[in-house]
Amino acid sequence: MKVIKSTIPDTSLTNQYLPVNYCDVFTCEVSSDKSISPDDILISFWTDMPGWVEILFSIRNFLVKLVGLKGSKERDVEAFENCIRNGGEHGFISVPCKNENETVMVLTDEHLNAYLSAHIDYKNDKKIISVITLVKFNKKLGHVYFFFIKPFHKVIVSEMLKRMLRRKGF
Repeated sequence: MKVIKSTIPDTSLTNQYLPVNYCDVFTCEVSSDKSISPDDILISFWTDMPGWVEILFSIRNFLVKLVGLKGSKERDVEAFENCIRNGGEHGFISVPCKNENETVMVLTDEHLNAYLSAHIDYKNDKKIISVITLVKFNKKLGHVYFFFIKPFHKVIVSEMLKRMLRRKGF
């Protein structure tokens, strides 16, 4: 299974949040009759992390509290899933928009806003699954924070997309 860097699909809801300070898109093309929704992808990303990613998030949460950024609290998986599937808010995460092919969530902090989207296009018998990240810096601390996070982010998103698809049987 190959995940490649790509561009924001023309039909993506995330286009309404442009311009941003940072953008990346990781895409994987799969041939399968199996059903998957954008909600399923985002829920899997946040509830089925490999151990090494959990450790990185624990370190991140400890460090960001020292400089005044929000950290993740204990995850209430049911409340998070409800937020993603039905819209609304859960902690500092909200779902500002969605349709049948895409769900966009935003992590809001006074220093930056990070949008994460799962987008699915259908082309013949294939699904083109894209995970889109947009980041808008609100303050200088947002730039500093993301400078340190960015190298990990690229590896994590790509690997988690592959992991999620394998675990879902694609």
